[in-house]
Amino acid sequence: MAKAAFDIRLEGFVPANRDAVVKLVNQSTGQQVERKPFLDGSLLVRDLDPGSWEMTVTHPNLVNVIDRRVVRLFPQDIPTRVPVVVPPDLFRDSPIRDIQDAGLAPVQQQAGAVTTNVGRLANKAPGEVIRAEDWNVLAAAVADLARAVGELTRLVSPVGHDHPEIAEKFAEVQGNIVRFSESFGRSLLELRREVESQNLRGRLTAVLDKGAATSAVRDRVLGRVAELQQSTLVTTAQWTPLIANHSNAAIREVLELANEQGTGADEFLASPEVSGALTLLQTFSSAGGASRPEEELETYRRGVAATGPSLFRAL
Repeated sequence: MAKAAFDIRLEGFVPANRDAVVKLVNQSTGQQVERKPFLDGSLLVRDLDPGSWEMTVTHPNLVNVIDRRVVRLFPQDIPTRVPVVVPPDLFRDSPIRDIQDAGLAPVQQQAGAVTTNVGRLANKAPGEVIRAEDWNVLAAAVADLARAVGELTRLVSPVGHDHPEIAEKFAEVQGNIVRFSESFGRSLLELRREVESQNLRGRLTAVLDKGAATSAVRDRVLGRVAELQQSTLVTTAQWTPLIANHSNAAIREVLELANEQGTGADEFLASPEVSGALTLLQTFSSAGGASRPEEELETYRRGVAATGPSLFRAL
């Protein structure tokens, strides 16, 4: 029976190529072949019986296999191409990979396969005809040996003294920290906005009660606060203009309410409830140009410094 070959290509995550292991099991005969790919992810396995083979790709840093499926080897001269996609997410939060000084196993395996394939051609007698099949085996063996030697030069002649496995892990940890900090920062802003909105509602309600505001004025003022409470999930660039506009509108409403007090307007504005609310509204109205989360938080800190803590007031 004519032999055939697999051309297996690992793609998607280059660092996994060094320690990946490809195991092939013939579904009919039970023959097993286990090889490691080159650093570029390529693996050429020759001298196999055509038919169905179960392919399993594993990595020592993973509990589960990278890929397991049945592939068909066609009886043809051109090797059957089998792409294997290695998702980078499989190696997220995995242990730091152990890089050996020189992983020569793929080269050794390739050289051993060449020795086996060429060995049966070594008993030719003088004058015996060289068949095309024998010549093709020899040519393929020379090509495989050339690739193995080329890979060997890359393995034993490193450029510099880098530690890519540590650099990759640092980059992964840094990415995890950045994602956590961004998520935590958004949660902190959302919580602070809810507290400040509730505090503002409490202060404005006290002002409206003190000024005996009509239901129309009360609905307008508290409606703006309700809109703020419904918009806590937006970005800082969207939130600060919103709270600044609503604060300016609330200031106008409070001043108009003071005018309605007649001769008691000055006393109304000087009361702790009204003066505290106006101070807080003026602080928020100056935040319209803030576009960064830290600038927004600084606005809240200024409000606390001017009017006192808002957390216990809101609760």
